[in-house]
Amino acid sequence: MSRNWVRNSLGAAVIVFAVVATMGEGSSSKSSSGSNGTAASGSSEAATSTAASPIPIGTAVTVAKGWDVKVNSAQLNADAELKAANMFNTPDPGSQFVTINVSVTNNSGKPASPFINVKFSILPTSGVAIDDSFAAGVANEFSSTAQMQPGATATGVLVYEVPTAQIAGAVLLGEPVMTLDTAKDQRFFAIQ
Repeated sequence: MSRNWVRNSLGAAVIVFAVVATMGEGSSSKSSSGSNGTAASGSSEAATSTAASPIPIGTAVTVAKGWDVKVNSAQLNADAELKAANMFNTPDPGSQFVTINVSVTNNSGKPASPFINVKFSILPTSGVAIDDSFAAGVANEFSSTAQMQPGATATGVLVYEVPTAQIAGAVLLGEPVMTLDTAKDQRFFAIQ
């Protein structure tokens, strides 16, 4: 819950900064990307991804302006692994932990943190997105607050607690922190 509070508080402050920062970019920002905003360097088009037809594991796509994401792997039942990391990592009854290994690349040309550019959630079959969960001692946990220099890639694990009955068909949802068209800017990544 504290991550959401921090995210919302910082998000409000970042909105003003991002709006001011992007006002002057205009058409010059399109020179390094395709007409649909997809980065020209190694990313594939994701405009047609849906929960029913997600981006395949191992495929990098642009999620936010200058920020590419790739799902490397996923573990749909990580209960034993997280319990081994810390005995207090126990999901609620009827739920289980899902871990997703992602790589995020900063192609924006400016040092920044993924936290203020890209947000992740897991979208189970219920259609109600679930934010990341806290689990202690997770090896290689993704650090969304670490500053990344232009061209840098960070790889790590995201942790979610998902109702067991809703895991089949679940996808990772990636989207810009700030967007004027949420439906258009959502990217759905396969995790199975």
